[in-house]
Amino acid sequence: MRKTGLLPPSFAEPRLSARLWMALAAGIGCGVCGYAGLYPRFDDGALRVILGATSVPFAAAVVASSLSARTAARAFGRALGFAGILGAASIIIPAAILARHNGGEFFFACAFGAIFGAVTGVLYGLPLAILVSAGHKHVHAQTHEATDRAARIAGLWLAVTALVGLAGTSLLDRPVMDWATQTMTYPAAIPTIVACAALLGAVVTAVRATTRLKRRNAWIDRVRAGLEPAFRTRVVDQRDPVAELPRLGEGDTVVELVLDETSGAAYRVAAAGTAVALVSDPR
Repeated sequence: MRKTGLLPPSFAEPRLSARLWMALAAGIGCGVCGYAGLYPRFDDGALRVILGATSVPFAAAVVASSLSARTAARAFGRALGFAGILGAASIIIPAAILARHNGGEFFFACAFGAIFGAVTGVLYGLPLAILVSAGHKHVHAQTHEATDRAARIAGLWLAVTALVGLAGTSLLDRPVMDWATQTMTYPAAIPTIVACAALLGAVVTAVRATTRLKRRNAWIDRVRAGLEPAFRTRVVDQRDPVAELPRLGEGDTVVELVLDETSGAAYRVAAAGTAVALVSDPR
């Protein structure tokens, strides 16, 4: 895709690809849930930072690789499988930390943790699989419209995931009373802050993507209705440099910059023009 220099500024090529939007949402969402303590907490939450941090690249890798599948159904299954494998692998560092004072316990901790890690990975993999199946067609479309739709899906998915993490840390991290000293120990607020920040970012992403879609569609509708005198639409032909045109949407409709704009003649005669973008065909 190329930059749309002759079109409104909001029509510029998206800075992030559809695949990257999906991978970022997956990494942040799983990182938030891991940091919130949503895993078998045999460690009483002591390793939540490590598990949350490792969840970010693992989840992003699961989604990025699964999106390469040919169909959405295959992407769904691939995400579940990869998530289970990486879930088992994610316990290696925690096992090493727990067994740092006794090396003989490391292999036992790995074997024991791998079972729960794989199950937890599959549970995390289910929402990841839903994400990749929902965004699969947009990733492979490779248009501006598809990228914004993928960003909106990623934002909505991350918002739901952040809410799950926020609810999890609220339920699991409760104040603890030390009856011996009659003092109350309150949990750290950082997991809640992280979940709220992710939720805010997700909402902003979804709103921004939706706004770009609406503005783009409104402008294209104006062009089709003849309300943008400098532009018109037509079917693509052999003289158009299709490979070099920015693809705002899927289809063979060209947005053309009209050279002869006087008295609306551009809409009545075949005035010479310059193709500036490809858009979706009229419904």
